[in-house]
Amino acid sequence: MVNNFFICRSIVSQIFGFINKKDKGIIISSIFLKSGFFTHTLIGAIHWVVSKHPPVTDTYELNLTGVWFMILLFLLFKYLGKINEYIGLVIIPIGFLALGYGYLSGVEIIPMGPAFQSPWLIVHVIFAWIAFGSYAISTGAAIFLLLKERKKSFETFNKLPSANELDLTEYRFIVLGFINHAIMIVSGAIWAKKLWGHYWNWDPLETWSLIAFLFYAFYLHARSFFNWRMKKSAWLAVAGLIILAISFWGVGLFGPTIHPGP
Repeated sequence: MVNNFFICRSIVSQIFGFINKKDKGIIISSIFLKSGFFTHTLIGAIHWVVSKHPPVTDTYELNLTGVWFMILLFLLFKYLGKINEYIGLVIIPIGFLALGYGYLSGVEIIPMGPAFQSPWLIVHVIFAWIAFGSYAISTGAAIFLLLKERKKSFETFNKLPSANELDLTEYRFIVLGFINHAIMIVSGAIWAKKLWGHYWNWDPLETWSLIAFLFYAFYLHARSFFNWRMKKSAWLAVAGLIILAISFWGVGLFGPTIHPGP
């Protein structure tokens, strides 16, 4: 839970810095987030060594791995100057909730069953979480675009990039997520073939993953052919993350699934 403490403090500091327009809050937030990422990496490494397998099997491990990739993407692209640090106000709470959900599911170490002993599973999980992290970043940009357009006279938003820059960030990260999403589906199908004897089962989790993929395909087509930009595409990005969240976490709550998932 140490990493969640740092993440929580990072959220509070970033909100303080955003509302009060003070760089000190952002600097403190960055320190806490990097500290949380370091402890998160350490926890994941220790778990890997103790369990003797990559953390990709149960709900706790999948969320532990997923949040690690999401925060890594955020820190990397922030360092490269490709995204604004305030997008962390969306990314970090998502990571906090995902970690909490993982902890509540149980942290006991279980042996890696035969179904998980495939390199395609590792590929499948890695690209799934890179896709989710990319989509989450795009949603952060979309939310701030909508807020900036709605509250144009609100001084707090002056430190944000322009609406056009936020729109471009949203689009670029959805493209990145879409590519990784495609690799996730293909690698998952290959894994399913080895595990169940066929590439696709129309399992609820698989079906919702396909629905999310098709939704983002619609997003890309809407921008290219219908010229849906700015507010229209931003609302699509927000709706896409909701659909993806159902795919990642919600399906198991509504019915049985043979597919391991977060």
